[in-house]
Amino acid sequence: MTAIDELPARLATITAVARELAEEAVIRDAEHILPTEQLRKLLDAGVGALRVPVEFGGSGASVRALADVLIDIAAGDSNLAQIFRGHLGLTEILRFAPPGPARETLLTAAATGEFFGPAGAELNTANLSALSTSLVRSGDHYLLSGRKYYTTGSLYANWLNVLVREGGEFVSAIVPRERAGIAIVDDWDGFGQRLTASGTAVFDQVRVDPEYLLHHRNPLANDYMEAFYQFVHSATQAGITRAAADDLAVLVRGRTRSYPLASTPDPTADPQVLQIVGEVWSKAYTARANVLLLADSLDEFHTDPSAQRAQRILLNSAATQVVTTELAGAAIWQLFDAGSASAVKSGLALDRHWRNARTVSSHNPRIYKATLIGDHAVNGTAPRSYLNSAAEPGA
Repeated sequence: MTAIDELPARLATITAVARELAEEAVIRDAEHILPTEQLRKLLDAGVGALRVPVEFGGSGASVRALADVLIDIAAGDSNLAQIFRGHLGLTEILRFAPPGPARETLLTAAATGEFFGPAGAELNTANLSALSTSLVRSGDHYLLSGRKYYTTGSLYANWLNVLVREGGEFVSAIVPRERAGIAIVDDWDGFGQRLTASGTAVFDQVRVDPEYLLHHRNPLANDYMEAFYQFVHSATQAGITRAAADDLAVLVRGRTRSYPLASTPDPTADPQVLQIVGEVWSKAYTARANVLLLADSLDEFHTDPSAQRAQRILLNSAATQVVTTELAGAAIWQLFDAGSASAVKSGLALDRHWRNARTVSSHNPRIYKATLIGDHAVNGTAPRSYLNSAAEPGA
């Protein structure tokens, strides 16, 4: 039996694990219990190997298949969906990379359950192109030094993908998590996505082997990667919206009190309450549908990696983010309209859905994505990924 033949069984196993994630998600969020065990179960079930090509021992799954998996995971615990973002991103980068030791070693590692974490952004620079992290040649290797933030999931990783500038271009330096000179600090203090370990990574004269430097010289791949990274965020938003819909149905089903102005004393028969439940569920359905459409366009790019398709997926990913952000925010606000005052009890932690959705939305503000779409629609301006734009002279 081939990996492709085994994919349905693997997806069923992942779905079963994802259904368990919500059981103690509220406790983990309240008490800051890192989801290390849950991440391990997902990796053992094969989530990290889904997009690894079959020849390296992975499942070779489509982006569309990955989309449903991410939505299921996010519906259980959105921290875990976001934790996977860096791993999934490096896997996609490696799919575009030329043959070499890094590509073979890392894809094989992902297929066997090892995990990748990112270290790209920095707090004390004006923008991504002004990275202060240094990569200096030292004999037959390089030395990496610097400080990163927003290192989502790196605390859990076996390998780190560190973005630096070397020789005037962007490079990913891939280093083992346990290599000397690396410190990961869980100091993320956002009000949402509290368990993603999106905090600080410090690199002090860390050895980097030259064959583990990945260059970002393919402009079409750069465009794809920007769209893909946004796809993961949108899938997480869709999962949060579904979780809100699920929780609302349970909440209304258990209500025994109503309001004097209600048309019936039974909330489960109140047409206004049921309307809100239906509208929230419809928003969850729409968010998922938009993410699946985006996933289809990403799959189509792989079959025909043309400049036209690259432009299309950048626009599609931007539009999907704008829509999923608005749907998630509206759905979670409506949840409390149908949930009554008891819905605000801290023990239910229903506020986490809004906190998490708002936090995911803030990483790539939708105002800029909407502007990108509008500029294209009105002025014909071609969308460009950030890596491509920042790589231009004078950028």
